[in-house]
Formats: sequence, C-alpha cells, structure tokens
Amino acid sequence: MTVRSRPRRVLAAVLAGLSVGVVSGCGPGVLTLGVSYDRPGLAIRAGNDFSGFDTVLGRDLARRLGHPGKKDVSLINVPERRTTPPTGELPYDVLVAAYPATDALRAKADLVGPYLSGVQDLAVRADERDAVSATSLAGRRVCAVAGSEIGRTAPTAFPGATIAYRSTLSTCLTELRRGTVDAVTDERLALRGYAAEQPFRGTIRVAGVSIATFDYYLAVRRKDPRLCGRVKDALTAAVADGGWARAYEEQLVRTGVTERVPAPPRAITGCTG
Repeated sequence: MTVRSRPRRVLAAVLAGLSVGVVSGCGPGVLTLGVSYDRPGLAIRAGNDFSGFDTVLGRDLARRLGHPGKKDVSLINVPERRTTPPTGELPYDVLVAAYPATDALRAKADLVGPYLSGVQDLAVRADERDAVSATSLAGRRVCAVAGSEIGRTAPTAFPGATIAYRSTLSTCLTELRRGTVDAVTDERLALRGYAAEQPFRGTIRVAGVSIATFDYYLAVRRKDPRLCGRVKDALTAAVADGGWARAYEEQLVRTGVTERVPAPPRAITGCTG
C-alpha cells in the first residue's frame, strides 16, 4: 500500500481536540453532530479544518435532513474513550463517532445502522518483524484507551498480557514508539489513520490481526421523535445513491488509510418513519 501524506498534522489535531467544544453556534435550526476530533481518516480537527469519513458522512446526512451549510451544523467533540454519558440524554442530535451498539447506548438513544463495520487490530513498532497475535503478547504490555469497549475487553482478549490504559489512542501510540509498551489495540481504521500520519508514519505498523469485529451505529437523540426515522431515510439514501461510497473513497482510500471501498452497509435497521 502506498501511503499518501496529508497536509494536516496529527499533533495539531490532538492539541485542538483537547478542548471539548462546539464549532458553530447551537441556534435554532442547527443540527448538532457528535464527532471525534482526533481519529485520522475517521474524524479529525486540525485548526478550523474538519475531515474524515465520519465528519463528511455526517455533513452529508445533515444536508439530506435540511441543514446544507456549515453554519447549519454544529460539530461537538466526542470523548475518545467512547463511553456513553452516565446521566441525562445524548448531548448531540446525532452521534457519528464509530460507537458499537452497547446496551448502555441503546438505553439513551435510538440506533440507526450499521453505517460502518470495524475490526479490532494491533499496532506494533515497525522494526518488530515477528508475527503477533492476541496470544503471543502474553507477558508483554498492551496499551488500550481507558473506558472504551476495546479497553474493557482487553484483559480477556490478551490473556497473560499487562494492559496499560491511557486516555487517548495517540498517547498509546506515542508510548509504543518510545518502547514503553509493546503493542496498541484499537479499531483498525483508527490505527491505520495514525500510521499514515507524522510522527507515526514509518515508525509503527498495523499487524492485520482480526481480534474482534464490530458494527458501528448512528445514535439519535430522542428529543425529536421524528428525527430517528429521518436519519434512517438519509443514511439509506446515502448508501443507495453512492454518497456513502464517495465519502469512504475520499477520506479513507485516497488518503492511504485503506486500499479499497468495501461493500456498503447491509440493510439499514433502526426506527421507522
């Protein structure tokens, strides 16, 4: 695979993502989207520049919902640990941030999808040529994002390994480069996104180990009972008319994160309307 460099920098994106905030005002008629600020390829913020599959697809869905301009959409940073807010309702109209369909999320929002499939994988240092697997890491240190679903299941997934929890994926990968940990586990597209960017490009590699698979869903706030059905219709239309595939090609294939556009999601499930 040929990795194409991108003008944005991971370090700038990570620093920008440290503050949780709203990009544009949340006035009347503004649709709020929960997205990541720090996942190259999926969703990233570098200064005032927002890109990535989740962000582009989210804006496409917003346009189909009648919010065509940037000022019609507010992008809100989603904590990287991917945990469901412990109290209250979902703090966004639509969550587009590669969340697995957990019971905790289902209890707080209506789920529509899947809109993307994911694979749990491993990253190791580029100079480690030995084959790695979930069982070969016994006695070694594996880093995972604290509070994430992958982090929660890591002790079972890597028997005999020591799990080192960090607050962000970029922190785990930085420690991998420095030799503090021996491997990092997270979603494959997220790992590949970082591996294609400086300062990680050429220093880490994604092992291509399929540890677990996930279906990712859009989560829709229940404040407007009609919104879920409209989001489902918008996602179904994006898959049918090629909008989903175009976003994937532009944000994940052309940037070198992955080699090809996969088959689009199967029949979209969720609410009706």
